[in-house]
Amino acid sequence: MVDVPGHGKVVVDIAYGGAFYAFVSAEKLGLDICSAKTRDLVDAASTVTEAVKAQFKINHPDSEDLAFLYGTILTDGKDAYTKEPTTNICVFADEQVDRSPTGSGVTARIALQYHKGLLELNQTRAFKSSTTGSVFTGKAVREAKCGDFKAVIVEVSGQAHYTGTASFIVEDDDPLRDGFLLK
Repeated sequence: MVDVPGHGKVVVDIAYGGAFYAFVSAEKLGLDICSAKTRDLVDAASTVTEAVKAQFKINHPDSEDLAFLYGTILTDGKDAYTKEPTTNICVFADEQVDRSPTGSGVTARIALQYHKGLLELNQTRAFKSSTTGSVFTGKAVREAKCGDFKAVIVEVSGQAHYTGTASFIVEDDDPLRDGFLLK
């Protein structure tokens, strides 16, 4: 239970899939994941993220460097298994929106649904981005442990495309070719 400014007490799930995410149905925040303006979804997700960060300490069993909330994924609330895709938007870091359903987010959501008994091992679930309509699939393939926690190994599939490349050139006579540090 998280006290979310402007929305009151809201049940939020926190799960890990390479990063920690807060999960909440957009409907609990008065929004429809499929028809709300992206800006409204981003604002709501950011409010949840800040509330969770202020009210909960996240721990990772293996690495303190991973013990932080990366963002919030608003869902359509359709967590029970169905062959139809469940829709979400991932708002992470500095209010960035993923163009896909988010690989680490799908991993976390599969783990969460498996933990709740909503999915079985090797049961494939489809996830759709509310912003672009792109679809990823995921499934829990085997049980595992992470520290003292029950976990699952998850396979995620989807399509990705290159969006750019970069080249860096270092000239031999550059006095800062090895970099510099400002404190």
